[in-house]
Amino acid sequence: MVQEELTLNNIENVSVKVVSCTLRELLNCNSDAIPGTSIVGQLHIPEYQRPYVWKEKQINQLLNDYIEYDKKNVADKPLYYLGSILLHHDDGKLNIIDGQQRITTALLIQKLKNEEIKSGLEYSSSSTIKNIKKNLKYLKSIQDKNIFEFREFDVFDLIKFDEINITLIITSTQDLAYTFFETQNTGGVRLEGSDILKAHHLRAIDCKKTVNYQARKWESIDSDNVEYVTQQLTKIRFWDNRKWRQFPFYKNKIGIKQVLIDEYTLNTSSNNGDVSFYYSAVQNDGGRLLQMHESNYKQLKQPLSNGNNTLDYINDYIHLYEVLFGKLSDHRIDDNYYEFRDVVIHGENGTLFLKELFEIAMISYVSRFGFYKMFEASLWLYRVIYSLRVSMKRNVREDSVFKFVYDKQFVDNIIEVFTTEELFLFLKKHYYSLDTSYADKNKSKGKHISTLQKYFSGLNAIDYYKNNPREFDKHLLLSISDKIKEKQ
Repeated sequence: MVQEELTLNNIENVSVKVVSCTLRELLNCNSDAIPGTSIVGQLHIPEYQRPYVWKEKQINQLLNDYIEYDKKNVADKPLYYLGSILLHHDDGKLNIIDGQQRITTALLIQKLKNEEIKSGLEYSSSSTIKNIKKNLKYLKSIQDKNIFEFREFDVFDLIKFDEINITLIITSTQDLAYTFFETQNTGGVRLEGSDILKAHHLRAIDCKKTVNYQARKWESIDSDNVEYVTQQLTKIRFWDNRKWRQFPFYKNKIGIKQVLIDEYTLNTSSNNGDVSFYYSAVQNDGGRLLQMHESNYKQLKQPLSNGNNTLDYINDYIHLYEVLFGKLSDHRIDDNYYEFRDVVIHGENGTLFLKELFEIAMISYVSRFGFYKMFEASLWLYRVIYSLRVSMKRNVREDSVFKFVYDKQFVDNIIEVFTTEELFLFLKKHYYSLDTSYADKNKSKGKHISTLQKYFSGLNAIDYYKNNPREFDKHLLLSISDKIKEKQ
């Protein structure tokens, strides 16, 4: 093992010890000195620490990671790395500052394995004790082969505490310990959800050359686009009316980060191989069956596998986003679409959440039909999506968008139809009436209507629609039809 001691001589008797050891050596630190040090101490959870809160999800992730590690048959395989543990050495105690969840779970596994380890760690929090009992029962169910996902593995026989590596960071003061903790978790550059999923899938690739290729490909993308587009893709995957999942509201940064990590690490598989699914149609030409890919893009809601499969899926759609809404252009896309996008689509005047939904709709459309009739699709999709802006009294809120998508099964109706004509008919049947609140020329709704008047020639002045609110959508529908004919 590698050990290193860092002494901060300009501070009285302040030191940091960085030590690499095994899980067994850590858990036996109350009787045997930690390797590379003279420290013998009792692991202890300070009263101010949060309770043990891990649930089945985190346990499953830990066990699945170890199973994947065990499967790798490579020469000189390194020990399984459990991460860093941060301790504060204080008067014979080793206060756990960061790592309680992993240590406690390891002790539960140790209890079921009957390992000869006596950590002496004690728990007093009632919620911690409750969760320990619950997780111990769940782990016993895994051991007894009652949990389907782990039935084929002798998980606890695979786990060997001598083959699990930990980096210990041991400080001599509590303040210094929390300085390290804050630096890891909140200081410097905070890891985004996309950073974590990238690391997860790069680790799943065995070929070093491929790892380097995927890493360079990822780093070449605008970092803001990576996080944003991954969120948009996740919304599409969540907004499935067969198994609807609520995407966190935009202010819930922690919740958004967690669902990204869950969707692209916990919910990806190691058993499916690098298999992707596309939309295809088969034409019968006098008995000759001709298969045609309707889109070059992968189906959005398909199951994903660890490694290249998930990285390629995300990269493909980030590139598509750049083509549809960013700085790139594509010769296969009708220039009329770009003109419409630049003149009409924006997040101003209470339409930010609608702009995001329009992007989701267009990504969904291209994933289903490619660039075929994309300009026409963009106009009809726009009419339905932005109807919320003029049919609601005030600016559109995020929860209104969520409800709209759910009630109309909106994403499902884009990607599950068989033909563009079927989709266009669904969109044309949408009906609404103008709400005249804030529709004055200088108000937000009036400014939005003014934007439409710049692009569509068949719309009247705002005052006309204030007196005839039901005429607005009728005129917009006719204007869209005329614009499509004009550009053909």
